[in-house]
Amino acid sequence: MSTSLANPPESQILESEDSKTQLQKIIMSTRDLPAMPQVASKVLELSSDPNTSAAQLQQVISDDQAMTARILKIANSAMYSCSRKIKTLTEAIVMLGFNSIRSLVVTSAARNLYNTRKSRSGLKERLLWEHSIGSGFACRLLAQKHAPALTEEAFLAGLMHDIGKLVLNIRVPERFDEIVQVVYNENRSFHVTEQDHFGFTHAEVGSLLVNKWKLSPVLENVIRNHHNPESISPENPLLLYLDLSNQICHKLGIGFSDEPDLNLLDSPANQILGLSQDIFDDAISQLQETLETEMEIFI
Repeated sequence: MSTSLANPPESQILESEDSKTQLQKIIMSTRDLPAMPQVASKVLELSSDPNTSAAQLQQVISDDQAMTARILKIANSAMYSCSRKIKTLTEAIVMLGFNSIRSLVVTSAARNLYNTRKSRSGLKERLLWEHSIGSGFACRLLAQKHAPALTEEAFLAGLMHDIGKLVLNIRVPERFDEIVQVVYNENRSFHVTEQDHFGFTHAEVGSLLVNKWKLSPVLENVIRNHHNPESISPENPLLLYLDLSNQICHKLGIGFSDEPDLNLLDSPANQILGLSQDIFDDAISQLQETLETEMEIFI
């Protein structure tokens, strides 16, 4: 069966089959996207092996010059706040550790997906990417201070939570444009509008893509449920931080939504975490500063 982005036609995908079959076809077609290049897949495989050495990782990553350059840029950004400038890939791997390198490789792969010519990159794609990066930063900031062990996974959760929107934008661009228009003009949420139009949401699409990329089951679950209020619970702290980071970005107007009156303190996620207004104010301040100084590194 062909997996070309051009086949089958959008109308055939969305009108001749039930929604679950549509969803599977959309996701199965992503194997041809430049989302997870061979180098990135190999790095993820090696970084999960405790017997892998820094030299082995360096050798694999250095085969991709664009990825190497992006990793070095981000490694020297305020996000990691290293005490000295990192000049080589080996230094980055040793100083940041395998978990951070994994995050940066996934970031590079995700950016490639946003950059693909099939996405007709423009304002829409930039807003999606800025919201993803903003959510990644915010989620990382919150977790770094209150659940350090989740720091890198939190960044990936924020970065990847809306990746399903991009898949829909690439696979069914005309239909996704309709979704964007409804969201923008009627001030409706993406996931509700998608459910009305498709019978499924970007959260489901994103979780299947994360599974295809062989990222963690925890991340897959969080992305699938990031619009499911029943999943907000103390047993799922990563989802709590993602929910709050998503709300912070909506409050600041990072992306399509602009909801300055959002009450973070009384949100269901914070009813469990119990973060103070000072903590939110500090996170928002750091996020705004980081986006102002570092965003171009990620663009």
